[in-house]
Amino acid sequence: MAGIYFHIPFCKSSCVYCDFYHTIDLRRMQELGECLQKEMEERRGYLGKEAVESIYFGGGTPSLMAPDFYKKCIDNIKNWFQVDSCPEITLEANPDDISRDFVQALRRAGINRISLGVQSFQDFVLKFMDRRHTAGKAMEAIDILRQEGIPSISIDLIYGSPGYTADHLFQDLHILERFDIPHFSAYLLTPEKGTVLYQNIVEEEVSLPGEEEQFEQYMMLCEFSASLGYRHYEISNFCREGFMARHNKGYWEGKIYCGIGPSAHSYNGISRRWNISSLYHYILAIKEGKRYYEEEQLSDKDLYNEYLLTALRTDDGVTEEEIREKFGEELARYFMKGISKYVGKGHIEVKRGRYRLTNTGMFISDTIISSLFIPNSSIEKLN
Repeated sequence: MAGIYFHIPFCKSSCVYCDFYHTIDLRRMQELGECLQKEMEERRGYLGKEAVESIYFGGGTPSLMAPDFYKKCIDNIKNWFQVDSCPEITLEANPDDISRDFVQALRRAGINRISLGVQSFQDFVLKFMDRRHTAGKAMEAIDILRQEGIPSISIDLIYGSPGYTADHLFQDLHILERFDIPHFSAYLLTPEKGTVLYQNIVEEEVSLPGEEEQFEQYMMLCEFSASLGYRHYEISNFCREGFMARHNKGYWEGKIYCGIGPSAHSYNGISRRWNISSLYHYILAIKEGKRYYEEEQLSDKDLYNEYLLTALRTDDGVTEEEIREKFGEELARYFMKGISKYVGKGHIEVKRGRYRLTNTGMFISDTIISSLFIPNSSIEKLN
């Protein structure tokens, strides 16, 4: 099975924390839509015989595009690719773009899942982030999605903002409980280079909660979500039974996917490619039939490292046997040697032979997983 991702880079404004490729120049929306169809047709053989089980419109702010655009994309996917009988089709949306007419049109286009960028139900946090909506508007949008019968709703939350406490997170989670949201993602606010947030921190205009408080919020998130019956199936993702995000799960399971649009990434099991992060140059290259992407062949080292990076993010984790089958005896021994110290510290637990991060381990997952990587280009040098 496989997935298709579309990157729609348009935004009405820039959020202080965002480091995804985006543009606030909305004048080329129709032009981009045409180029996305051309790229998709050109790459109709990229997924081989794998059936498409998930389609994801991300960004940016995909909800700025007209519903007719999504219908055209979905129809063309069905014409040009082999498609599962009931694919998950997700649209990322901002709360202030949600209206009854818009949601009804999305359903007619084929959208069956909405990922709503709420980020917080605290107005002071939304103001700090330069979000366009209020907490009231976010709740109104959820109401509309519920009433208009969207089959699956996911909410994005961000915790760890200046002035944001565990009590605020507790309030936000209670709102998810009240609306009976079947899936949510919760991310720690992280200052990425090149963002307004990063610059403000460097210039000491704002400060984020310390690591101890961040850890307290993360543990409260894990424990409270479990008490509400959510499965913590990936570091930042929580779901009710039957509502796991099929598209993102495909990434973590190493399934192949085709990325369409400026800055979109693709993976076919042996190589990875990524489109240029420029709306202007992407459109120009598509129109002139020129190369619009870079590509690299993945080495055995790359494949091993990426397997750990994705698999260890999930509650399934990995087994020694799986690594041995995929990568051989030598790398299985290398993995077991590296993982042992984290088991001893309580950061990795072993259940039925599966090695997976504990909640405390998930909080420092980047450090743990990167330490298990093969550090040089040659597997022969492991010993």
